[in-house]
Amino acid sequence: MSSFGKLRVEGQDAEAFLGRVAAGNMTVPVGKIVYTQFLNTRGGIEADVTITRLSPTAYLVVTPTATRVAYEARLRRLIGAERVVVTDVTSAEAVISVMGPQSRALLEQVSPANSSNQVNPFGTMQEIEIGMGLARAHRVSYVGELGWELYIPSEMAAHVFDILSEAGEPLGARLCGLHMMDNCRLEKAFRHFGHDISCEDHVLEAGLGFALRRDDSDFIGRDPARGRSLQLRTTQRKRRRPTPPSA
Repeated sequence: MSSFGKLRVEGQDAEAFLGRVAAGNMTVPVGKIVYTQFLNTRGGIEADVTITRLSPTAYLVVTPTATRVAYEARLRRLIGAERVVVTDVTSAEAVISVMGPQSRALLEQVSPANSSNQVNPFGTMQEIEIGMGLARAHRVSYVGELGWELYIPSEMAAHVFDILSEAGEPLGARLCGLHMMDNCRLEKAFRHFGHDISCEDHVLEAGLGFALRRDDSDFIGRDPARGRSLQLRTTQRKRRRPTPPSA
């Protein structure tokens, strides 16, 4: 998955900037991964991303391969008075996805790090050692199964891949491609920007209301999203209203 777009957003105002641009909650601890959308002023979906907090002043925005340039341009265009810098670091890191029911067993064989659910629950990342390399283990999965995305310095990618391949053979590990991943994410109903959702799709009508933050802070597209939410709830209540018995 090395072709994922990787945009580093950092600076003193990184949290405030992403809090204005993204519909999800950016006030999270270091190591937390947030699945979120960038919305337009109509509540439509302009971007579908994960954002990982790397430090108090730095985040990593991970984008689909085909939309990296558009997402980067949007971020740069929306910078106002915030003290923030956007840097494309896509080529700096390779990404190897280790997913499936045996993925934790594989990681425990190749790294001394604790990959338990208590230490590395879903939606968090931790730095780990693999062989002579260092990696960030992002506990996320696009296939609907236990899994990690391993972000590795590009120069160490082949070394880490060899270690994973050798250790995974007794566990039945096998190489799988993008079509396999696409089939699995379809079964899980995970959205894909450009196929299932676009800027013409309202975030709530796309079934992504769970990713919206609930506090009173402002973000682009907040009022259309919340106004539509109220409208949908009103419609649902009317549909649930019992029909009076006929005379």
